[in-house]
Amino acid sequence: MKKISLVIILLAIVASVVIYKMYNKPHRDPKKEESIPVSAIHLFRSFEEDEPTANTIYLDKVLEITGNVSEITANQNLTPIIVLETENMVFGIRCTMDNAEPNVVVGETVTIKGICTGYLSDVIITNATLVKNN
Repeated sequence: MKKISLVIILLAIVASVVIYKMYNKPHRDPKKEESIPVSAIHLFRSFEEDEPTANTIYLDKVLEITGNVSEITANQNLTPIIVLETENMVFGIRCTMDNAEPNVVVGETVTIKGICTGYLSDVIITNATLVKNN
């Protein structure tokens, strides 16, 4: 009985340490990582035509996407979102910015760097920063 109690206590300590480490894990900073350059149209077409292959290539990777701004909105936290246009009239590349309102206008060509988190009708990019206005 004493050994079982000791094992349970040790497992609880190990679990607590793992949970603490996971909770306090620093967020990725895409500005400091290597990126894959890609156009907005090519990125969207890749996901639209063959999502499993596009996931293999782009999912959870830092991308540097160049395209024309079709819309500028904000999410519920008032974080700016820049939508890059694609050949699809309804959907595009949704880039949730990690800083204050970027200095861009609709129709402008920009390059945005961020982490690709998947495809949900739009291609979703998070932790994005404006690399340059072209």
